[in-house]
Amino acid sequence: MGGGPFTSFRADHSRRVPSTGGYDSDCIYRHRIIIFSVGGFSGTVFGGLHCLGWNALFQGHTEQIIWRTASLAIVFVPISFVLLSVYILWLHDVDASDGIIANLALLTSLFVYIVARVTLIVLILMSFRSLPPGVYDTVAWTKFIPHL
Repeated sequence: MGGGPFTSFRADHSRRVPSTGGYDSDCIYRHRIIIFSVGGFSGTVFGGLHCLGWNALFQGHTEQIIWRTASLAIVFVPISFVLLSVYILWLHDVDASDGIIANLALLTSLFVYIVARVTLIVLILMSFRSLPPGVYDTVAWTKFIPHL
């Protein structure tokens, strides 16, 4: 079949069966936009889940502001990532040389997303330093499970 580990992508490309209607450029462009849109939507929903902790109790007001900022970044960066990616795909089809700024903005948004995710993880780990006393209570699970 020619699909060994040393076969290049271009050599293997001609032997594959199209799975989404062929390999014409319009179909590939549309397929990439759909993938970016679904990824951006799911990333935005994921960030929205972090916004549920908007009014949660934190050790200080600074941690609450950092949580809110990082949560909003995780909500809005996937949207900007999708828009920039579609713009870059459009520039690639037009053969314009303005893609350097768009690629730089794309890398910057990716960096902001990574920093926001790491910030949320650090804030979660920092919240373990002062847990409420009820966390250490032993739950009698047999009271909650019905027996026959």
